[in-house]
Amino acid sequence: MALGVVVAHVNLAWFPGAMIMMESFFVISGFLITTIIWRFTEKTGEFNLVNFWKRRLMRLYPVLILVIFCSVVASIFIVDDMRPVFADALATLLYYSNWTKLYNYHYPTIFGQSWSLSIEEQFYLIWPLLFFLSFKLNLGLKRTVLLLSSIGVICMIWKYYLIDQGVPWSRLYYALDSRMDAFVFGGILAMVYPRIISLCLSGAGRFVLNASVVAYVILLTVSTPREMSYFYWQQSLSLLISALLVLLLVIPSKGIAQRIFSSKFSVFLGQRCYSIYLWHWPLIWLLMIKYSPGKFELLAIVIPVVLILSSLSYRFVELPFMSRRRGI
Repeated sequence: MALGVVVAHVNLAWFPGAMIMMESFFVISGFLITTIIWRFTEKTGEFNLVNFWKRRLMRLYPVLILVIFCSVVASIFIVDDMRPVFADALATLLYYSNWTKLYNYHYPTIFGQSWSLSIEEQFYLIWPLLFFLSFKLNLGLKRTVLLLSSIGVICMIWKYYLIDQGVPWSRLYYALDSRMDAFVFGGILAMVYPRIISLCLSGAGRFVLNASVVAYVILLTVSTPREMSYFYWQQSLSLLISALLVLLLVIPSKGIAQRIFSSKFSVFLGQRCYSIYLWHWPLIWLLMIKYSPGKFELLAIVIPVVLILSSLSYRFVELPFMSRRRGI
């Protein structure tokens, strides 16, 4: 997924389905963070909201600060006007860069990829509060799922209301309120998954999950990025297919998909996907300003350099801080 985004950012025409992959990313994020919260709550009988946010910041902030610092320093030697760079760095650091693109969209900026990180971090501020409320009110699994499902439905209705009002695609694409349904979808899936494993492992379940791979590939090829038709049906369909793909990957099975994603190369990329995502766009942006290389030349430079940078930051920044946060 990470390399697919890199290819799309070099030339979207090569991989228009990258926008669909962002939907999958949000579904997966909702699934993973809800799994972490719910398992911890069931195990300990409590949920420490402050510690959760501390752990998130320790996971995300150190390498983000490194990338911002290195990118800004490099920009000093390449960019004439540093004011947009500093403004973008601040928006990225404080996780509001997505809001700067809603109606005044200037693409690209040096940290143009950070909009999705901002949406995710805003989600991390809101989502745990719902579980904290659920724990305090002793709602239990069924009523919590009902609460989250209601929120998901409201988000989808709101999104289609915005579409009906004729808002620009950037308003729908970069705002948390119009992307919240993907996180909610993944979160609900995380909570009901343990109770539908037997269904997933049945003959019909396996057929549907395997068919979702084909459906996903087709959707990637027919996706129409930056067009309103994307929000009418492609986005909603991608949420459903992404949820099925998540189930396909997490069920206890040894199918083709599991073998592919458990391969050494997939694990290597998965461990470094956050760093890859952070490093790739500033590098593309600076190379385009300084040298204006062709698309193939740019891709040939970016991929190996990004893999090297992401491996270094993963080894010397991410891993040490992940070890430290275990004590929180």
